[in-house]
Amino acid sequence: MWRSFAAPTSDAQFCQAWLALLCRQLPDVSAGVVLLQSTEANTFLPVAVWPDVVRDLAFLSKVAERALMEGRGVVHHPSDPAHRDGKEDRRQRREKRGGEKERRRIHVAYPAEVANRMVGAVVLEAAVRPEGEIHALLRQLHWGVAWLHDLFHRRELASIEGKGERIGSVMEVLATALRRGRLQQILFDVSNHIARHLGCSRTSIGLVTDGTVRVAALSNAAWFEKNAGIMKLYVAAMEDVCDKLTPIAYQRPEGAESVAGVVQDSAHARLVRESGAQSILSMPLLLGAECVGILTLERDTGAGFNDAEQIWLDTLTSLLPAVIDQKRTAERGYIARIRDDTRKLMERLFGPRYLIWKFSASLLLISLMVLTMADIDYRVSAKTVVEGELQRAAVAPFESFVAASYVRAGDTVKQGQVLCLLDDRDLKLEQHKWNSEREQHSRKLREAMANHELAAVQILGAQVQQAEAQLALVTDRLTRVKITAPFDGVIISGDLSQLIGSPVEPGKKLFEIAPLHAYRVILQVDEREMRHVKLGQTGRLMISGVVGDPIPLSVSKITPVATAQDGRNFFRVEAKLEQAPMHLRPGMEGIGKVNAGERRLWWVLTHSFTDWLRLSLWTWLP
Repeated sequence: MWRSFAAPTSDAQFCQAWLALLCRQLPDVSAGVVLLQSTEANTFLPVAVWPDVVRDLAFLSKVAERALMEGRGVVHHPSDPAHRDGKEDRRQRREKRGGEKERRRIHVAYPAEVANRMVGAVVLEAAVRPEGEIHALLRQLHWGVAWLHDLFHRRELASIEGKGERIGSVMEVLATALRRGRLQQILFDVSNHIARHLGCSRTSIGLVTDGTVRVAALSNAAWFEKNAGIMKLYVAAMEDVCDKLTPIAYQRPEGAESVAGVVQDSAHARLVRESGAQSILSMPLLLGAECVGILTLERDTGAGFNDAEQIWLDTLTSLLPAVIDQKRTAERGYIARIRDDTRKLMERLFGPRYLIWKFSASLLLISLMVLTMADIDYRVSAKTVVEGELQRAAVAPFESFVAASYVRAGDTVKQGQVLCLLDDRDLKLEQHKWNSEREQHSRKLREAMANHELAAVQILGAQVQQAEAQLALVTDRLTRVKITAPFDGVIISGDLSQLIGSPVEPGKKLFEIAPLHAYRVILQVDEREMRHVKLGQTGRLMISGVVGDPIPLSVSKITPVATAQDGRNFFRVEAKLEQAPMHLRPGMEGIGKVNAGERRLWWVLTHSFTDWLRLSLWTWLP
């Protein structure tokens, strides 16, 4: 018993030995049972009974249930009516033995708690004793249950160590799978690693491509004949697993007749007979709901695969498919990638689920139909500037100085209104000079005529005419000292208010005047859009500074001369306004759009790109 307690082979053996030692040490204990939590469900099952295993101790269940629910030691007195369950069933009453001896018994239960979780309980049937001895009994149970705590700690430690070893070995296989290299070589290394770890005689890995299974790697065989008979049996067994999507294990039956009897029914049985294996296990490599491969393991000797090996394989097969799929995707060619992507797209569009994809595709199809079938008015957009229909320049008539300025750009003027005044002081001095010379020459001419000096008369007559001509010229200049407006209009350029006293040269433009309510619109049309613009086309103009109703216009003139702006060529197109609004002024800028007729909506949105593409192809293609 002490050997079983010190070196148990199982939890049940340890609990049985511990319960026997405990009951023998405690006085007047007639029966005992140890309950442990089941790993399959949240229930508690008896794992050790003392002294008689076949004895029915169901009458101890109620005190055990109370102890587990309340999480403390519980003492139950069956002989005390205050503690007796009024609904005690007949089966428990039949189990009670008659006599005073049976009625003088108590039921004691003490729970085992690990990490705030009830993991078990020990329940005893003992003789009735004083209250102090009952407390001593509970105290001994409290210290004794520590062995159950130790059992669970050792169990959890062993489980953690097992998980660590399992995860470590699985990570080694995954590290092999994640190495750089071709998928074929990687699968060969993985199959060899699995075979060594599990002690398998052969390990094979198959890949599934478009529903077709092929053997990709066979342990300890760098090359194998794919069309060999044994390979076809491997493929058949793997196809069976791929169809069922569940692991298939097969053990060679006892006797050759048994094997022959199942050859016709099982692909794994045929493979066992052909390969000589004792047991075989095939597991699908699932990536989501898709089977990407199959792992087949064979053993020539020994039994099948135990639970620990099954858990190890489950862990591996849950991680390995993602690595295989990633490697296989990376090795695909462009054609294969396009084919797979197209297949996935078709599955999402026409297969089950993926409602968002279907809804998006429907919207895209409707949009394409609208783009290719709907007609809209195509309008050529261009930057515009408003100019006067007739523009006059007020220039300096002669060299002078600015004496006064009365208007500036933006002012409205009337016909004949003085715009500016030039300095006339020099002209008046010159006028006085020539007037004096004319009087002098006239007096000398009269004296020569009185003296009958014919030659002097001719010379002085010419000098008088010269003085009169110069005097007339100066007088004419004096009449042009005032620069006046040629018509009613608006000053569109010119401001001499800051240039008073500055000299001006003959012909220098001082002001530019445009008439009111007579405008033309200048459109700068891109050379790529000029083919769509024709005389007489109508359009609309929107002024940047006065955003309101568009102003109707019509194309009146197309200038066949391009000007370069910002690295692009533009043509000057003139348009007339059907009705100029009152707030319109020369120099205002905006955006004009000329109606070029109806076009397909798709053409309107893409013609700029298609034109650029055609030009690029024409440029680069031979």
